[in-house]
Amino acid sequence: MARILLADDDDDMVEICSRLLPRRGHEVILARDGADAVAKAQECRPDIILMDMRMPESAGGQVNDRAGIEATRQIKTIPEIAGIPVLALTGHMMSKFKENIAEVGCVGMVPKPIEDFGALLALIDRHLGPSSPP
Repeated sequence: MARILLADDDDDMVEICSRLLPRRGHEVILARDGADAVAKAQECRPDIILMDMRMPESAGGQVNDRAGIEATRQIKTIPEIAGIPVLALTGHMMSKFKENIAEVGCVGMVPKPIEDFGALLALIDRHLGPSSPP
């Protein structure tokens, strides 16, 4: 079983992942904004992070296209959690946005809306490695 931090403000995404990931034996930890994602990553030390790139920076804040990038950047500067793989969840598939995601240390990108949940599970499994079986 893996601990997965899902940082997303989209209710549908939260519902789907909260229902389907535990069926694969994973524990889901929720964060609804960038600041909460950084705090939960430090507190819970997940095995992998699914980070929405477009969400509020903080509770009650406006949705921001760079909130997930900034949260990932912060996570990667904290030595105790910098090694946690981060998968970017995004509806933006432009090449410049892909470059920004890679530059901050995301190991992969998942297009939203998720049409193939099996592909997401395979990507998660690939980045968990052999020491964290699902």
